[in-house]
Amino acid sequence: MAAESSALTIPSSRGSPDTEKQAPTVLLICVKYGADEETERYLESLHALHGQPGLRVLVVDNTTEPSSERYSGAGNFTTIQAPGNLGYFGGARYGLSVYLEQNSLPDWIIVSNVDLAIPDYEFLNRLSQLASIPNLGAVAPSIRSALTGMDQNPYLTVRPSAMRMHAYKWLCRNWLVFNTYDMAAALFNRLRNAVGQRQGAPLAPNQRNVIYAPHGSFVIFSKNYFDRGGDLQFPGFLFGEEIYVAEMLKKLRLHALYEPSLQVVHNEHHSTKLFKSRKVAAYAAASTAYCANVFFPLRFKT
Repeated sequence: MAAESSALTIPSSRGSPDTEKQAPTVLLICVKYGADEETERYLESLHALHGQPGLRVLVVDNTTEPSSERYSGAGNFTTIQAPGNLGYFGGARYGLSVYLEQNSLPDWIIVSNVDLAIPDYEFLNRLSQLASIPNLGAVAPSIRSALTGMDQNPYLTVRPSAMRMHAYKWLCRNWLVFNTYDMAAALFNRLRNAVGQRQGAPLAPNQRNVIYAPHGSFVIFSKNYFDRGGDLQFPGFLFGEEIYVAEMLKKLRLHALYEPSLQVVHNEHHSTKLFKSRKVAAYAAASTAYCANVFFPLRFKT
C-alpha cells in the first residue's frame, strides 16, 4: 500500500562496551498451542541474546494437557499453563496478569508467536537505544518471512479506509474465498521476492518510520502503552490484533515505530497452516468483523 510516513531521527543502535549494562527490563510473552519443536528452537535463540539479566521469558501454554512447570517467579525462562485455550492475545493477557502479580511493569513487553527466531545477539541492546523516544507506544521490528522471504513489517503504514475494512470483512465470511485470497497473496509475495533475487536486486532495508500497525506475530510494547491505559483486551481468538493495537495507539496518542535494525525470522504457518481450516477461518471472520464494525463503522450521508 502506498503511504506517507514520517521518519524519525534516533540515536545509533550499534552496540558499545556499555550497552550490556544499559539493557532494559524486557518481558517476552510467547503463546504456544502445541508447536513444541518450534518453541524449543525459539527459546534457544532467546537464550543466546546478550542482555540476559534484564530479560524474562514467559511461555504461555494454551494446550489442554497439564504442564509439569508452573510459574514461580524464579529464573529467566518460565512456562505457565493457561486455564484453557485462550487464543493469542487472550493467552498473552493471561500471562501478563500472572507476571504482574509478583513483578512491576517492565520497560518493554513483547508479545509473540513461537514459530520465530531472533538471529541477532544484540537485539536487546539495540532495543535499549529506543527507550528515550517520546510518545513511543510500540515497535515493529523487521520480521522476515521464511515462507516468502518478505519483510512482514510495516503491516500497515497508514490507517485503511472503512470501505477497505468492510470489504475484507465480507471476504473473510466465505471460507473458500478467504483461503484463495490468502494463498494468492503469499504466492505473489514469494514470486516477487524470487524475481528480485534473480535480478540481483534484493530488497533494501526500509527506513525507520512511524507506521499505523505492526505485524502481530511479534509486537514490542513500550511501558508507555500500558501506563497510559493500553491493554491486550482484544476479544478475537486469532487474527486482527494488528488493527486493535493500532487503534489503541491512536486513542492513547502514541505511535508505532518500524525499526529495521531489529531482526526477527518468522517460520510462519506452523500453527495455523497456510490453508486455513473452517474453524480457523471462522476466527478470522469474527476478528475482522469486530475490527470493521467497532473501529470503522460505515456512515452514509442522507
